[in-house]
Amino acid sequence: MEELFKLNAHFRRVKLITIIALVSLSIISITALSLSYKHSKEFSKRIYLINKNEHFEAIAGNIQTNRPVEINYHVSRFHELFFTVVPDAQEIEANIAKAFFLCDESAKKLYDDLKERGFYNDMIQGNVIQKVKIDSVVVNTKEYPYQATCYSIVTQTRATSQSEKSLTTTCILEDVPRSLRSPNGLFMRSFRVIESKVIHEK
Repeated sequence: MEELFKLNAHFRRVKLITIIALVSLSIISITALSLSYKHSKEFSKRIYLINKNEHFEAIAGNIQTNRPVEINYHVSRFHELFFTVVPDAQEIEANIAKAFFLCDESAKKLYDDLKERGFYNDMIQGNVIQKVKIDSVVVNTKEYPYQATCYSIVTQTRATSQSEKSLTTTCILEDVPRSLRSPNGLFMRSFRVIESKVIHEK
């Protein structure tokens, strides 16, 4: 009888060990399958490009993930091209031409207005250098088209003086196909200056 009890206890022990082993193997198998699926999904987003025996890796992703950063760069780049002025007519025209690829006719209207008032001629004749420093770009990506407001400081340096203006502008942005001239796939519309006032002179 004692042998029977020992055999029964041994059987239960083996049964428990077997159940634990099976559960452990199931957990390991499920974890391995989950990790494999996740890895294969991530790997499927990667594209390898080969050019002259060199390979480059490109990763696909959701366009909205990086949109605020791209909008910030697009707006900042436009302001740098449009509001940076050096006493060189060809350089001004080259920068303005690049800026026009980033914005609609609202930028052209502002440029024509400044040109008509003699702004660029005065800058060239006075050897004035104008630079823009972007403080911040506030973007609303919850609604489309996107709304953006840019806060910046414009510095004008002359031979004997320097002045600073606070510049606040606003625009809306639309998604467009990416191109060499608009790598972020964005286009500005309804661009306008909200505020431009002198904050410092010396």
